[in-house]
Amino acid sequence: MKKINKEKIADRLKKILEEWENNPDRMRSGYDYEKTFVDMMKEFEKEVFQESMGDIPSKNFKKK
Repeated sequence: MKKINKEKIADRLKKILEEWENNPDRMRSGYDYEKTFVDMMKEFEKEVFQESMGDIPSKNFKKK
């Protein structure tokens, strides 16, 4: 595990939120609003988790 770059994560969250706010599909219904919000947060969670794990070597990486 590595230390998370909080500024990078905060900047990425701002960008994702702006994209979500500018998405006209989210305002079609309450269902679409909630679905687009959940999808946006899942994407963000994946990115934060990947950032905390760092680079993951390929499964074909030769061990010494």
